[in-house]
Order: sequence, then C-alpha cells, then structure tokens
Amino acid sequence: MSGENQGNDRGNSYDLMRHFAAVLVLYSHQFALHGKVEPIYPFWDTYGFVAVAIFFSISGYFMPASFKRSGNFIEFSKRRLRRLLPAMVVCSFLMTYVLGAIYTSGPKWDYLTSNFALVTFLKYSIFSGPAIPRVFANYIYPNAVNGSLWTLPVECVCYIAIGVALSFSQSWKVILALFAGSILGTASLVHTGTGFSFYGVPLNYLCMFGICFSGGALLSVTKETWYPNKWLLLMFGLAGMFLMPGKLEYSVLGTLGITIAVATIGESFSEKLINGKFDISYGVYIYGFPIQQIVINEITHRFWLGMAISLVLALTAGYLSYRFVEKPFLRKNHRTQSSYNAPVVGVPEPD
Repeated sequence: MSGENQGNDRGNSYDLMRHFAAVLVLYSHQFALHGKVEPIYPFWDTYGFVAVAIFFSISGYFMPASFKRSGNFIEFSKRRLRRLLPAMVVCSFLMTYVLGAIYTSGPKWDYLTSNFALVTFLKYSIFSGPAIPRVFANYIYPNAVNGSLWTLPVECVCYIAIGVALSFSQSWKVILALFAGSILGTASLVHTGTGFSFYGVPLNYLCMFGICFSGGALLSVTKETWYPNKWLLLMFGLAGMFLMPGKLEYSVLGTLGITIAVATIGESFSEKLINGKFDISYGVYIYGFPIQQIVINEITHRFWLGMAISLVLALTAGYLSYRFVEKPFLRKNHRTQSSYNAPVVGVPEPD
C-alpha cells in the first residue's frame, strides 16, 4: 500500500483516540467552568490543548488520502465543509435560538425575530459567533456560550493550506514545506512572544497546531519509511512530550511528540469497540461546553458528579448529532467519492 493511503487501514485505533481526546477536553473545561485553574501540562498548556493537538494530528494524518480520493481542491473543500458545517449549523441554531430565547431578559418573540439573532446564528455557523447577551451571564465562568469553537477556524485554515499544497503536487515534499513553516513560525512566535488573530484564527496556535496537522500528514505519506522503526520513533516522541527543558522546546518538539505518539500508537494497535462503527467525537466537542455550563451552574456544583452528568449528556448529544445530522452528509461524501474513483472499502470519512 502506498504512503498516501496506508493510514486508512481499519486495523488502527484512531477512532478510539479521537473519542479519548473529546473526553479530555471535557475534563479540562470542567476545571475552568468551576472557576478553578485548569491542569497544566508542565511548561506548556492545558490538557485541553493536548486533546486538541491529538485531534489535529489525526485529521492531518488522514488528509493526503482524503485529497487523493477527492480528486481536486474543489471536491476536497466540499467534503471538508460537509464534515464540519451541518453539525455546526444545528449547534449554532440551538445556541442562538434556544439558549438565546431562554436566557433573554426581553420579550422572547422580539429576540427570535430580531436581526441580531439571525446575524448571530449565521456568524456561529461560520465559526465566528459573539457572546449572546444574558446567556450564561451570571455563571461562574460568565458570558462564555461555547469556548470550544475557537479551534474550528484554525482547522479550516489547515484544510485550505494542505488542499492548496496538494493541488500543486502530492509529493511528501510539499507537506514537508508546510511542516517546516509551522515549526519556524511556532519557534519565532514563542521566542518573541508576539502574535495576532485574523478571523478568529490566532497565529500562534495556527502554527503550533500546524505542526500537528502537517506532521500527521507527513507521517501518513512516509509510513513505509518509519513504520519498521515505529517503537524507536515513539520513544523520540515521548522524549519530546516529557523531557524538554522549557516552553519553547515543548511548543515545537512537545507538539511534534504528540503527533508522533498519535501516529505510532494509532497504527500499532487495533480496537474493535469503536473502529469504523461510529464517530460521535465532533458532536461531543461542540456540545460539551454549553452542556457543562448548564450542569455546573443549574444542576450541581459537585465537581465529579457534574463531570459525570455532563459526560453522559455530551455523549448523548454527540450521538444524536452523528446519527441525525453528520451521518447523512458523510454518506453523501461516500457517494461523491465513488464518482471520482473506486471506493476504499470500510474507510470512514475522517474529521
């Protein structure tokens, strides 16, 4: 099997790791929404950050094969949008028109029919929604409707970057160029302490998660080279994750270490519980934050009880999103795939 599609074997554990990352985000946010300091990975960032790095690593790993199946940049982009937008549109509707109506202090009909509600809904649907007045305003962590969504514009930029690069050449060299640019950008921004955001995309996190995304893609297309020495590579990755002397080194080599660990572990172990059957991780991710806000502030202040209730509700929301919103569009992706090239049997559309 060529390096471009070998990451798509079903004998792996990427689906399990994706769901683990979604739960790790909930765990990290549980502290912040209780008004506590989130657990910090030494010298670095929160465990929520580590979870997002896992997401980006897995997404990047599957992108070269996804682009090859798509056939061109336009079709690749359409498939990415069909993966992200449907669930986000429904989530945006619920946040804007359901939560907004419940928490508004004015007449509910006036709010529901206002231009503000419509614009807010549209902005959330394209990953740039503002705070909604009165929603969670008096909570422990006030005015934050959905603090998880900021990573989605970053992910979209990564999709665009790799799609454009692979449109010119599907060689590993163009992915290496993206990877090198992400490393240099991260090192420069961390060293100087500078950065800015454009359309909700923080440049420092774009570069840092770009290491995960392009690194995952690079590992995917070069698997035949590194797989025979996967355990040695894994030790290098773990050294990057745990043995670096400071923030700059962790930001570059630690982030890369996560990606290496994800790829080597994902390819080395096969699980049958989730693998290829379902993927509720995206729904858990986008619904978890508002669910936790409501549980913590309206149901119970007890940390672990609230975590358990939030987890059950987030898993339920994730399943409903997958079953009734995401899955129909994923089927459309598979039908489109067959019109371009022979389908890859048993391979689900990655995030």
